Amino acid sequence: MRLALLLLAALSLSGCGLLALPFRVTGDVIQVVPVVGKPLGAPVHAIGDAID
Repeated sequence: MRLALLLLAALSLSGCGLLALPFRVTGDVIQVVPVVGKPLGAPVHAIGDAID
């Protein structure tokens, strides 16, 4: 029973969303900057999309 729970927990944590999260958050923070935010934040956010 413990082994089954351990495997289930490992499978739920193995997604790429955890790796993409820093890129998505950084892209969102950069996009808030008034003039240069959109052009600089879009590629960083796209990296997060590519990881997923």
